[in-house]
Amino acid sequence: MDGNAYKNQYNPEDIINLLYQKNIIGDGNTGFLQTIIDNSLVFNENIPFWQECFSLDGNESPANLADATINPAWTVRSFQRRMVPMAPAMAPLSETMQLDNEGYSERTGSMHQYGSGLYQNSMGKQALEAKLRSLNLQDQTILGGYVKGLSDMVKAHNSRLTHMAAQTISQGGAYSNSGEAFSGVDASQVAYIPSSNYKKAGAKVWTDTTCDIPEQMRKIADDFKLASGLEEDYPMQWDIPYNMAMTVLMTNPAFVKEVNRFIRMLAPDKVIIVNNSASVVDVNTITMQQLVEYSRSEISKVAPIHIIREKQQYADFKNYTTVQGWADGIAVLRPLGLAGIVVHAQPKDIAMDQSGEVNDRVSISIAKAQGFLYVVNQIVEDGKYKAYLNDVLGCYATVLNEINYHVIVNTKVAD
Repeated sequence: MDGNAYKNQYNPEDIINLLYQKNIIGDGNTGFLQTIIDNSLVFNENIPFWQECFSLDGNESPANLADATINPAWTVRSFQRRMVPMAPAMAPLSETMQLDNEGYSERTGSMHQYGSGLYQNSMGKQALEAKLRSLNLQDQTILGGYVKGLSDMVKAHNSRLTHMAAQTISQGGAYSNSGEAFSGVDASQVAYIPSSNYKKAGAKVWTDTTCDIPEQMRKIADDFKLASGLEEDYPMQWDIPYNMAMTVLMTNPAFVKEVNRFIRMLAPDKVIIVNNSASVVDVNTITMQQLVEYSRSEISKVAPIHIIREKQQYADFKNYTTVQGWADGIAVLRPLGLAGIVVHAQPKDIAMDQSGEVNDRVSISIAKAQGFLYVVNQIVEDGKYKAYLNDVLGCYATVLNEINYHVIVNTKVAD
């Protein structure tokens, strides 16, 4: 669905005046621009991947204008569960054996600012007005090209966050914009999970067709729980990239055998005819749905599997390049549910725009989208005419919040 489904009764001249003249927002963030965003902005995309794994922090950090070179900071704390042994026998009136104190790990990092924008001069504004005027009343919307462009700018931030989220999960908190063109700004974060949480594939690499992947996955999870003092039934999940699931797990003989065992249990009449040690319901090729359903069944050897599917583009001076944030050959074992939070701060540009220091010949209106992105409309001088700048700014970072129990498994390196 395109982002222009909201109908509005303004005529084209009124729409243009409200979009581009003064007083787009006449009363703070509750005026026309915010109304457009609240009622009209529909994204031509599925739910972004980052929203599958991260929740938005309810608190926004303020901008620090005292030093423009300092990025806003975040801090995350993760509790360390203690081992609880059986109570030992003791002599009367003697001292008891003390349990280890429960503590927590603390990590810090920075939020970086990101932005996307559209530029339009007076001729473009006149062209948009003409297009809106040509529409009939039934099809006429506020949006024309405006909200579609706005939704694309917001989508650019969702794409950035998805790339960052995939890097963060698969690299133990680390992410980077290294290798991307244009900005010249280094926006990177080092990994911060414990070094002991980086594991190898097990006895064999997972691409080896003789590898018993379900058994190696089970052993990695069980050994980690035991070493970390977690209960045997502590709920965890596997994050598996789509390509790995398709080309490795779904073709692995041991996984095919396990899924067939699951299929036989679900046979409608529960009567299985066996020929040469195989049943008539056995399959040679399993589907993604069967793989995931098996992992969530009572007979599964492995924790529930969550399939990771993400892809982004970045632009250089000549081309668009498709990339993926997920690290190659990595599977992740982590606590069931969300992986962390998206922390965010007010961009310094917004703080300056609201500081009263804006040139009188510049008109600025500001609204919010998705709770953490700032939509900025600016009217500036362009010779003797006007130019119209629309920007979407955000200052944010994806942060893991179960850092002590986030396990990175390199499936390409055996023990």
